[in-house]
Amino acid sequence: MRISVISTKVIQIGHQLESKSNPRQQLVEARTTAKYLERFLDANDDVIGLFHDISKLEQAAHVIHQLYNVLQELPDEPKFIDAKTKVKERYMAIEEMLLQEFSRAQVRNDKKTMKKYIKLLSKFKGHNDCVQNFITDCLKGYFDNPNIDIFDAIPQLFIKVSELINELFDQPEKVIEKLIITVYTEKLAPYVRTKLEPYEQNPDLENMEKYLQTLYLLNKKASKLSNDLQTQKISDDPAFLHKLNQHVFKVYLKSYSKYELNCLEEKFQLQLERIEGSSGGQRRIKQAGLTSITDIIQQRLLSTNDQVDESRFSSELGAVLLDDCKTSMNRIAMLSEGFEASENICQCFLRLLNALCVQHVEIELQFSLSAIPGNEPRQEPDIKFFHAILQTNNIIQLVERYFVFNVAPLLTYVFKDLFEFFCCFYYLNLIFSGTQQQSVILQTKEKIMNQLEELINTGVDKSLSCIVGFIRFILNEQKRSDFKPETDPLITECSNVCKRVVRFVDTQIVRLEQTFDGKNLTDVLNEYGIRFHRAITDHVFKFEYNIAGGLMMLQDISEYKKCSKKFRSSVVEQLFTILHALVNLLVVVPENLKQISTEGHLASLSREIIESFVLLRGDYRSAKLHNFISLND
Repeated sequence: MRISVISTKVIQIGHQLESKSNPRQQLVEARTTAKYLERFLDANDDVIGLFHDISKLEQAAHVIHQLYNVLQELPDEPKFIDAKTKVKERYMAIEEMLLQEFSRAQVRNDKKTMKKYIKLLSKFKGHNDCVQNFITDCLKGYFDNPNIDIFDAIPQLFIKVSELINELFDQPEKVIEKLIITVYTEKLAPYVRTKLEPYEQNPDLENMEKYLQTLYLLNKKASKLSNDLQTQKISDDPAFLHKLNQHVFKVYLKSYSKYELNCLEEKFQLQLERIEGSSGGQRRIKQAGLTSITDIIQQRLLSTNDQVDESRFSSELGAVLLDDCKTSMNRIAMLSEGFEASENICQCFLRLLNALCVQHVEIELQFSLSAIPGNEPRQEPDIKFFHAILQTNNIIQLVERYFVFNVAPLLTYVFKDLFEFFCCFYYLNLIFSGTQQQSVILQTKEKIMNQLEELINTGVDKSLSCIVGFIRFILNEQKRSDFKPETDPLITECSNVCKRVVRFVDTQIVRLEQTFDGKNLTDVLNEYGIRFHRAITDHVFKFEYNIAGGLMMLQDISEYKKCSKKFRSSVVEQLFTILHALVNLLVVVPENLKQISTEGHLASLSREIIESFVLLRGDYRSAKLHNFISLND
């Protein structure tokens, strides 16, 4: 208890002494300042030599700082002008000496002395110079090694220097901010410039691609650097490092979009020309005077190097163009922001659609379409258009998947950093922008796909006409005499012509199955089967039959009926079943005609249809068959 009382008394005495000492100290300082002020005001007193003793630099700093502040309060009258000038000169000289001593202490790594001079300079205007000198000395020689990775070196420097800053400065966060600003503007920005300038000097396609890729990688590393430094809580401003990063790359990002889109377009054209050249032709997209796809097709058909029955679809081109587009879009996602990013992504994809689907697929479809033989081929046609359809479908699927998995996600990706995250209005605008660009892409894509679909439909129609035309050509080998033989041959199988027809039909069905799938295959096979049925029906009506000839035709129709099952169409099967029943009328004895024509598949047919087949019998008039098929009892 007694010790506690004594301690309290000691503390009280200490406070009393301090309260007495502080005014006394202030009085001493005031007298010292007044003494020196009197000398500076004396025009005859030589004060140039004052404060030159380096050992008393700390005392001189206190005095000159007091003098400077006092004289700032005095009016600019003639009697004070000379004193103000002299004090200002000594103020600047002492400030410079303090800075020099601080730098010497920093070289010696004398932290105690450094801290002393930082405190002294905090009262001077040169405090900012002290901070800058400190930063300059910290950076001196640190980035001189040309092999150093600046993006790895900066975090290491920060860790090393930030500890020293926290130890020396009363407001370390401001010094750290200034350190980072200096590093970005005086070290990182020149580094970026030296990496990009060589490619800008000769802006051909190869250098332009290297420029864009280097810019992308540098910006990516710089963004990662900023994100890593952000975790160190360098600044209260969450956008501080983002703004610095933007400042470093601002001049390059200003023209980036134009370079990216031009480079992508040139790469697309180069790939198209390479594919065209590798197939023996010459690309004429940019040739003067050729302004339409029709012009290009006509030129290719006239070229001696072109084979009109071959398609030049490239299985590699789609993958190459998609890869080029993906590379550009990845760069855009990194280097563009907001509306500009969505617009650039949209333009990339539109260029892809134009190059791949219009300049390649549509032209090749047109070319393959023009190479389809006519409706009356004299030799078995090898229709390359089916290969063109298959390649077109593959490319369309590639484009659709690319849009869903690569383009659409980029258009809806609206946040690039926390700065944008807090801008709600900006966020809504970006969503709207992405929606607009998606709408533009979808409309353009739909228009192009409709054009391709129209070409495919035209080509399928022309191909089926060609196929059926060759079937008719084979059937024409059968003569009238074949179906009115003078003797009754033994008929155990279909004719050789029928075998050739079935073999050809089977071959084309296989090709169609390799080309189409799903509903498209069903529709095409159904149309093919209906046209095949029409050709066989027309062929039946070309002849007049005796009983032996009728049996020969019935045998062929039976084979065609079996073949009809391969069309996977109930309609086609039904048509051939009915045709078989109608051809059977050619061999039925007259007495049974009426009964058979009113039963089974023939029951629902009109008398005109039934009679049209009975008319083909050689005994129609002689046996008065008209009476046998009359519907009247």
